[in-house]
This record gives sequence, C-alpha cells and structure tokens, in this order.
Amino acid sequence: MKKISGYLLFTLFLAADIFYLALTADSFRQEYVQDNFVHWGFPQWGWMYTDADVYFRFNVVYLFLLVAFPVAGCLLWLKRHYKTALTALFLPLVSAAVFWYMPTYNWNRQFALFNAERGTENSRVPEGKWWVSGEQMERYYDASWWERAKGYFGRGEWPGGYAVWGDYRIWLLPDFRTDTLGRRGLAFHGGEKNASPWGIDLGDEIIDFAIQLRRAKVPLEINIQYDNVRPAAGAASAETPLAAADGDEEANVDERAGENKE
Repeated sequence: MKKISGYLLFTLFLAADIFYLALTADSFRQEYVQDNFVHWGFPQWGWMYTDADVYFRFNVVYLFLLVAFPVAGCLLWLKRHYKTALTALFLPLVSAAVFWYMPTYNWNRQFALFNAERGTENSRVPEGKWWVSGEQMERYYDASWWERAKGYFGRGEWPGGYAVWGDYRIWLLPDFRTDTLGRRGLAFHGGEKNASPWGIDLGDEIIDFAIQLRRAKVPLEINIQYDNVRPAAGAASAETPLAAADGDEEANVDERAGENKE
C-alpha cells in the first residue's frame, strides 16, 4: 500500500510540476519573446516590476529551477531515494503557491501606495481627456482556459484573473492633449475588489457600461477631473457622454474610492 501511495504521489507531483512549468514558460514567451507584457498598475510598483532586467533574469533562473527540480526528483526516484525525490518534486509546487498569492500581494501593495498618493500628481487616472471604444473592450470569459489559468499566478493576458478584472475591461486611450505621466495599462474594469489602483473600478456595473459602449458604436469621450480633497472625497469623476444610436444619453461614471477588501 505504501508503495502504491508513493507512486501515486510521484505521478501527481510530476504532472503538476510539468503543468506549472509549461504555464510559466508560456507566460515568459508571451511577456518577453512576443513583448506582450500586461502592465497592471505602475510597472515600478511591486518587487516583480522594479526593474525589467531584474525581472527577466529572475524568470530565467526560475525556469531553470522549475526544470532542474523535477529532473532531480526523477533521478532520485530511480535511485530509490523516494522521500528525497518527492521533496524535490514538491518544491516547485511550493513556489507555485507563492505565485498564486502574488496577484493579491501586488494589488494590496499598489492600492496602499495609491491611497498614500491620492491628491498628488501621482493619483490614478491622470486628469484630462480620455477615449474608450468597443475595439478596446475585452471580455474575461472570451479568454482561453489556459490564459485564465495563467492569470491566477499573476501572469498572462489577465494577471490576477476575474477577481481583479471582472467580466470586462476597457482600455483607456489618452487624448493627444492629455499628459499621461508615463503611465499605461489604465482601464475601466469590474472585479471583486473594491476601488482600483490602476483604473476606474465599475464593479458589476461594468456589464451595463459594456452594453452602452456597444450600443454607442463610436468612441466615447471620458473627462477625468480631481477635487482638491483627499483621499475619498478627492475621487476622480469621469463623465462619458454617450452618442447612442437610439437617442442622446449621458452616463456619469464615478471612480469607486473605497478601502481594500483584503
């Protein structure tokens, strides 16, 4: 019975290691080979975004270890060092658990810094005129299960998964007169978290906004303005006049300034 349990654990750990290695390697290919890194929030916020070269080197070393430990585990198993082999196979899964928590960590860190900087020129989203259109709208469940799996580990096209983005996200495009302060990755989005350190959180209302945007069939103008009061009363307001086909409408969208649920 012990022998059967050992073989089952070995098979389970090895399969999980291979799956996580493939997921991480594909994320690396997407981020660096295809140059399709999704910057959610300030790139410099969070240890993963401190320096692009540092993050690149970390990923190279990390991928090497994700290969080395399973190989070592298999070799040790063949030499009948069963407990040591299982330990070697288990270590990559421990690191996977750390990365599973990473989206929550990064979100909490970004939100704390965001609140500390509210009312300054570093407040998100920068004041000025922005545009949204149906072409910039993405639906979470249109992504493949593979992309959604990467999101749980803070990787891929939807880092943080549904909890961070919700059903839809709509990327904001700056007007040529708007000073973006060098920021990117700004979006209207939903999600299960309260407020947003990198965009405008509409919560469940993102679905209604997506419907309105589809009906409008033209880009919508977003005007961002901040009060001089911080932090909750100094929330950004965004007015989006909708030139809908069925008549003139106006939708007022307020950035939800709340405390982090975490």
